[in-house]
Amino acid sequence: MRQEPNNQKYLSLISQITLALLLMLQCIVPQAVADDAHKIQLIKLQHRSAIEILTTIQPHLPEGTVASQKGQNLVLSGKATNLEQLEILIHALDQPVQGWRVFFAQGQVNLQDSQLKNIRHYSTHHSEVFEVLVREGAPARLERGFWIPVQTNNGSGYEIGYEWLASGFWVAVKPVGSELILNLSTHQIQPEKQALTQQPKFFGRQYEGEVALELGRWVTLGSEAQLAAKIPSASRRYTGGSTSEYYSICIEASHKASCSR
Repeated sequence: MRQEPNNQKYLSLISQITLALLLMLQCIVPQAVADDAHKIQLIKLQHRSAIEILTTIQPHLPEGTVASQKGQNLVLSGKATNLEQLEILIHALDQPVQGWRVFFAQGQVNLQDSQLKNIRHYSTHHSEVFEVLVREGAPARLERGFWIPVQTNNGSGYEIGYEWLASGFWVAVKPVGSELILNLSTHQIQPEKQALTQQPKFFGRQYEGEVALELGRWVTLGSEAQLAAKIPSASRRYTGGSTSEYYSICIEASHKASCSR
């Protein structure tokens, strides 16, 4: 009979623990249900088109999640936790469209050599610079002739030389690592089909090629005499101008000047 108080105390302790666990479950379960609840979310895009972002995220949608486009808005529906992850991805993709200024220089100054030696010219020697503004996904056209790289057969194999393209060409820019790949083509470039590391060459009268550049760094293709000496086909050789003229290319971000000139 003396053990009854102890048993009652034990049963009372068990009851208190059980009640505490039930209270904890009542707090946890609603939160878990809320996390898994089906929600609808509207995200307004600031920089990129809704169609572009929607196309990009479609392969990454979690099971049971649906995304659609309405104007410049994305409409998402699915579990709250999945929508949170999608929102992070969408904001990472919704960045301002990049733009670049591409400079094509022709003149008596070797701009690459001058930049490397940190020389500023205070003389009558000058270069005529032609600027092309290229935006991401929107190729632009250089409306004048210029030297371009081309693959040629020297008998024992292929080498890269340069030829004069008198009628101008289209220019597109593709960032690849620390470099910017400048695509050059006689026909308008389709950004969604823009290829990289292609060998520069002619197809009849059509040309396709590329040049790798770094921001703010001039690349001199050569002088008139040096370039003309590499031309195997007299039919494409440029015969005007001075043999001392240099041809150079440089690229800089549209919002920040970095090509010395």
